Amino acid sequence: MTEKQLEIKLGQLLNSLSYALDISENRYFGHSRRTAYIAFTIARNMDLPEEDIIDIYYASLIHDIGMAGDLSRYSIAEIHYDDTLKKEHCAFGYQILDRLPLRDSIKQYILYHHEEWDGNGPYSLKGDEIPLGSQIIHIADHFELFFVRKAEIGMEKKDIDIIYKWLDNHRNTTFNTHICHQLLDVIAREKFWLDLKSENIHQALKLIEPGKNTYINIFDLHKISEAFSMLIDAKSRFTYEHSRGVSNITSNFTTYLGYNPLMIEKLTIAANLHDIGKFIVPSTILEKPGKLTKEEFSLIKSHVYYTKLILKQIEGIEDIAEWAGNHHEKLNGKGYPERLDDKSLTKEDQVIAFADIFQALTEDRPYRKGLAPNKAIDIMMDMAEKGYIDKGMLSDFKQVVL
Repeated sequence: MTEKQLEIKLGQLLNSLSYALDISENRYFGHSRRTAYIAFTIARNMDLPEEDIIDIYYASLIHDIGMAGDLSRYSIAEIHYDDTLKKEHCAFGYQILDRLPLRDSIKQYILYHHEEWDGNGPYSLKGDEIPLGSQIIHIADHFELFFVRKAEIGMEKKDIDIIYKWLDNHRNTTFNTHICHQLLDVIAREKFWLDLKSENIHQALKLIEPGKNTYINIFDLHKISEAFSMLIDAKSRFTYEHSRGVSNITSNFTTYLGYNPLMIEKLTIAANLHDIGKFIVPSTILEKPGKLTKEEFSLIKSHVYYTKLILKQIEGIEDIAEWAGNHHEKLNGKGYPERLDDKSLTKEDQVIAFADIFQALTEDRPYRKGLAPNKAIDIMMDMAEKGYIDKGMLSDFKQVVL
């Protein structure tokens, strides 16, 4: 397998993962994407080198990656007002990013994006000790959080006056004065506010996206998928090893079935990301010990819809998106969310489904202890008899997991 057999646009991938972070519980929808637009606009207005603009844009898209996992129980506002949580989410974000094939500058920008000009930030960096990209993301982050939502109903002169006063109060304390002036310059443009509207921001980012010719290969995609599987699993102590387990089973099963190395890699990536839609499901529901309400179960079921919606935004991995998003579909048409059946479901869809079912049955859940592997296979055999999963494939699957 050569690296050239799959190339993914890095900006497109990060934009999609940014969407995944923005739909998480306790998040303001669109926050990361709008922060990226604001930071990009400031950086472009400052005539920074193109490479720096690209890094600032990429870092902005995933600047809140450290709010995922266990920290998802806190809102963005709670984290912004708590010094301990600010440092914790910056550190956790850096820890995740350190596993990713991204430039070190991007990781540094995210680690220090809550530093304040006067040295009162989580790491006590002061003035020009703070990376310029971090300074730009810091002001863009706060500006989006506290002011941009007004753009949805239109900015009036009094609102602009409030922004001027806010920046005046925070220049040379929270923010660099020069960057405050740059922000004032860009907010004077009507286009800036129109681009930030919820109905426009996705297309606006596609038009201004820097680094459109920056690609990653399948091995880098695998590393990123592993990092996001950690964030997915960290939402609940009961699913802490779920994605990793599904990934390991998938890798072993596809090897046993004789798939070529590229397909094994792609299916393993699909396994890592099959539950990325669970970002939208509150941890309280994932860890609920009793029976779920109809509304709670509907929300749980929606995660596969969001898995496919997130991954379909990335050109070149449409097949991975299908396999990941179809893991709750059944051959008899009784699965969800699309009620697909044996006429449209592929062997690859079944591979991920088998791994997910077995891993779920054998791990502890809030309402029961994990089952022994042979008991899990007995349940899967009953599913096969009823037409939910393929009986022939189950015979092969048993050879891998028992």
